[in-house]
Amino acid sequence: MPDLTTVYLGLKLKNPLIVSSCDLTRTLSGIKKCEDAGAGAVVLKSIFEEQFLIHSDIPESEYFIHPEATDYLRSGHLLEYAPHDLTEMITAAKDATDIPIIASINCQTSHLWPRFSRQIEQAGADALELNVYILPIRIDESSNYIDEYHIKILQEIKKTVSIPVSIKLMSNISAVPYLAYKLCDEGCDGLVLFNWFLEPDIDTEKLVTKSRIGKGNFYYTLRWVALTSERVGCDIAASGGIQSAQDVIKQILAGASAVQACSIFYKKGLSEINSILQGLGTWMEEHKFNSINDFKGELSFKKQELSFRSLGEADAYFRAQYLKTYSKI
Repeated sequence: MPDLTTVYLGLKLKNPLIVSSCDLTRTLSGIKKCEDAGAGAVVLKSIFEEQFLIHSDIPESEYFIHPEATDYLRSGHLLEYAPHDLTEMITAAKDATDIPIIASINCQTSHLWPRFSRQIEQAGADALELNVYILPIRIDESSNYIDEYHIKILQEIKKTVSIPVSIKLMSNISAVPYLAYKLCDEGCDGLVLFNWFLEPDIDTEKLVTKSRIGKGNFYYTLRWVALTSERVGCDIAASGGIQSAQDVIKQILAGASAVQACSIFYKKGLSEINSILQGLGTWMEEHKFNSINDFKGELSFKKQELSFRSLGEADAYFRAQYLKTYSKI
């Protein structure tokens, strides 16, 4: 069996398949099940700022929370996963498992990010994933504001903690390579491409707006993994639409150090982890790759530009191939 180990955020993983932030990773028993199924690491269910605020003695003057949001949280939809429970679970998980435990937080108030990050580090988390969510909805602000918002958060957290820090970017960032470069230049240890948040919908019968779970776009992620990997100074993890071993292989060929997945495990169960890893190992044997590093990034934009410039292989990531592809159809 080929060596499936990989390094992500400076952490050695027994394989590149990570169970991403979801209900499967929200409890100690869930984390153990992920490890038993063969996961290389887990990202804990993301904890939101509002949950911290309700359970912490933080003066209301230091933050703003919509009353509706408070009512929603207190109704029990999220409060069973409280901050104190999170830190206790991290400590227990480190004692009970051997895989890396990556915590995830989502804040809206800038100065609270480092405070919560410190608590998570003290609890024993191996790394921290920043689940940043900001929509460019103001007509009087350019996209520069989005970049500065991410950079400021990272700078403050890197001053506070010593564990590796990654940022899970939204899919609608205006200039992904630029922001990726700036974040890595500021000390970001890894980027996760991408975050698929709730999406808006409209009930045409009741005439109300509603939300639905966002759906990852595998090929969109593949493009940007390939266009950023080896061009920025940090690890890249792919997230969105992973359904098979072939999908994992493609993302690693594009340059991903690790691959995050969860929806496939809801559909087929955690036993699918072993199936994917078996498929990955078989493919590596067939292509005579002894380790992940033997083929990681072989089809990234940078590697193809260096190796196949005259053949135009890297054009597959650009519009140049658009007419070629569709003219054949």
